Amino acid sequence: MHSVGGFSGGTVATRGRRAGGSKVDQAYLALKRAIVSGKLAPETPIDKNEWCAVFEVSRLSITTAINRLAFEGLVVVEPQRGSYVARIHLEDVRQWMLMRRALEVEVVGNCAAEMSDDAIAALGQNLAYQKTAITSGDLEGFHELDTRFHRQMTESPGLARVGEVLDPIRTHLERVRRTLLPEPGRPQGTLREHEAIFRAIAARKPDQAKAEMANHLDRVSRELQSFVARHPGFFEE
Repeated sequence: MHSVGGFSGGTVATRGRRAGGSKVDQAYLALKRAIVSGKLAPETPIDKNEWCAVFEVSRLSITTAINRLAFEGLVVVEPQRGSYVARIHLEDVRQWMLMRRALEVEVVGNCAAEMSDDAIAALGQNLAYQKTAITSGDLEGFHELDTRFHRQMTESPGLARVGEVLDPIRTHLERVRRTLLPEPGRPQGTLREHEAIFRAIAARKPDQAKAEMANHLDRVSRELQSFVARHPGFFEE
């Protein structure tokens, strides 16, 4: 069994095969998932020989996958140093967070005014699952439910186009969210903020819902700045 970046290469390969596609695609998706999830931290070298062994492909295939990630800004390739995970660009993150805040604050106000009772009930069910995930220590499950909670707000036909704009922004921010999630107390704080957002939507109070969403996203920005100060090697301006 090979170990890639501190986790099981066999597991990565199995997930890649389930995803289908060519072996180059499988390696690309597995590497991308490991980077975005934080399993491969910024500055981590990417050992081509290990990945070749995991996916039973040539170095050319792994190089192709790495080049795709380099094009997306997730990997840096240097002639004398080799390939390694790129640091997170703070200025990009600030702009993505600005766009996300502007859109999601307006979205939640719309939800408080127009969301169907069934959709509101589904949001409440999601919150119940979030509580269970926290109680059981399932950070991965909580992260998925957190993402789903926000996405549920743009699933009505009237907000479908907004959702199409928000989805890639959320993807860009995924590395940051995954990096911050294990911070002590963060899941519990996130849940409390989600509950406040939900109560405002359920009470049909658009202004309050917008204020709660702004508070929620602003806290993420504050925590990011605090994290950057403690871990400067993860980021670059």
